Amino acid sequence: MIIDEQGRLDASNYTKYEVDGVNLSVFEAGDRANPTLVMFHGAPHNTQEFRFNIPALLDAGFHIVAADHLGAGDSDRPMEVDLYSGEKDYERAIALMDKMGLDQFYIDCGDRGSLPGWMIATRHPERVLGIISENVTHLNGFFTSGITQKRHSWYMWYFQFDVAKEALAADDWALARAFFDYHPDFQEFILQDWLRPNGLEASWLNWYRSTVHPDKHTFATLPNLKCPALILYTMNDPYIASEQLAPGNMYCDGPLEMKLIDGAGHFIARNAPERFNAAVIDFIERQEKIRTSQ
Repeated sequence: MIIDEQGRLDASNYTKYEVDGVNLSVFEAGDRANPTLVMFHGAPHNTQEFRFNIPALLDAGFHIVAADHLGAGDSDRPMEVDLYSGEKDYERAIALMDKMGLDQFYIDCGDRGSLPGWMIATRHPERVLGIISENVTHLNGFFTSGITQKRHSWYMWYFQFDVAKEALAADDWALARAFFDYHPDFQEFILQDWLRPNGLEASWLNWYRSTVHPDKHTFATLPNLKCPALILYTMNDPYIASEQLAPGNMYCDGPLEMKLIDGAGHFIARNAPERFNAAVIDFIERQEKIRTSQ
């Protein structure tokens, strides 16, 4: 069973893997003989973000792997802030792929998941058959974008301060609800992660405090992307400006497709699942035809 009676990804498909001293909860379903799609969810959600996507992707004949990031879902929630950086997410992700014996695969990524997704795709070109990215292009472009993106990213600096935790929780999480534009999964999934011990820090704040802290953040320039890429984007993302698309695309040497998912906002897979599913299935099927004909 893929979806349980509550409409969630069924627990029977999850396995705990110990990676670099922590336990990650990993969803896996589908025949490993089929093309593998590794899905990296955003923050502060967990792999349940993909519950409207995975059934369709499995029906299309793909093998799906999706891990709860450290601090999210049923993965561990350690106290050490530095464990939550984008670089650590990448290190755990590639170690997990090795541990699961996944040699080649496609990647889907968005938000927090964009860092491990793009890092694997650019640093391990022999393993990644193609990347689908939601609203984020090559990270070299994102981290060198101009003032428009910095205006969109104001919250990343606000979250460095302890006062942010109190402000987000005040008045029944009023600020958090408004910040996420009343995300449809806020009450059932996001808030439930936050209400656990160390939940808010582990599933959300620690990532910013270890990845984009202004006093210690350094971004290691990534190699150019060699594999095919599909960038799904919207023009109404309140957190990521479209200005980062053009400079980032300059670092993509392989075939690059841009597809507008109008009105879908930041969380495209969650907010526009039918269009997301169709675009991902079409992209992978076309890449597989090219790859297997060579």
